[in-house]
Amino acid sequence: MFAENDEIIRNFLRKASIKQFEDPEVQTRLNISVEMIKLIAGNPSDWDRKCPFNINHIGDTFISDLRDFGAGQNINYEVNSIFVLSYRFLCEYDFNRRTPGSYPIELASLKSRILEQIDSFDGNLRSQMIYASYVMPSEIIQEYLLNPNVVAFKNFEQTMVEATKLHENWSNEFALKEARITELKNKLDEYQTGFNFVGLHKGFSKLENKKTSESNALRNLLLFLGFLILLPICSELYFVFSKILSGEVMDLNHFIFLIPLISLEIILIYFFRVVLLNYRSVKAQILQIQLRQTLCEFIQSYAEYSSEIKEKDKEALNKFENLIFSGVLSDPEKLPSTFDGLEQIAALIKNIKSNS
Repeated sequence: MFAENDEIIRNFLRKASIKQFEDPEVQTRLNISVEMIKLIAGNPSDWDRKCPFNINHIGDTFISDLRDFGAGQNINYEVNSIFVLSYRFLCEYDFNRRTPGSYPIELASLKSRILEQIDSFDGNLRSQMIYASYVMPSEIIQEYLLNPNVVAFKNFEQTMVEATKLHENWSNEFALKEARITELKNKLDEYQTGFNFVGLHKGFSKLENKKTSESNALRNLLLFLGFLILLPICSELYFVFSKILSGEVMDLNHFIFLIPLISLEIILIYFFRVVLLNYRSVKAQILQIQLRQTLCEFIQSYAEYSSEIKEKDKEALNKFENLIFSGVLSDPEKLPSTFDGLEQIAALIKNIKSNS
């Protein structure tokens, strides 16, 4: 306030310095008022910071009196008003000083001169001076105590207790939420692992279906070859029995006629054997695939259990992994080659020719 109205304050000081009164008491009050206002003009920002109470209550009135000084009819009243208001600012400034030990000489001397004259003041002026000296400080303190910031500070302990309880509640709730999140994470990890093994199981199922179709085709081929093998035998038996029933004698020529049938029979048996071994190989592969599907159902629990064992033995899962992820074996070494049995057929033909 004072810094903003510095020009008004200086104009008042110029007018007051040339003003003279016949009444010595009025002149003395004006002179003291000038001294107080000079202190304000010397550092207006500092007085703004240290006089918030009176700035709030009488600030506008004080500036108005300084601006209108000498323009009214009752100049004595103006001097008394400026004197009282200036003294109120002086008392508040003195009350709010942050370094009580360093008491300014001008301020101390000025305040002492005012207090020495307090008994000579009339009733209203004297009561105003007593109020500023003794009552106003208590009102300043009361206003400070009722300030929301001070009230908040007084309630700090209670607020601290409430904040501690709130922090504990938040901590407990956070711990519960964290435990719940951890539980959900573990479940999601289990679901993810489960879905991975479901995908692996599904892959094995597709492979099993493919091998099953292959097995069915081989079985049908076996049945067909079996039928072809039995057909020459049945035809030969029919031919022999028909000759016997007709009374004909079976000679060597009839047996030579059987050689092509026997050769065909041997060839059919050979291919039957090849298809049979392939069929057995496919069935073995299906069995291995089904074994892998079964292992996929408990691999997760097995892996969790083996994690503890692997701390002691790093090779704990090797056999399991080799079994699961190894190729499906068909045991090709046991399959007959294309020319198996040809030597026996050639030897049989030679024996027949030598006998003939």
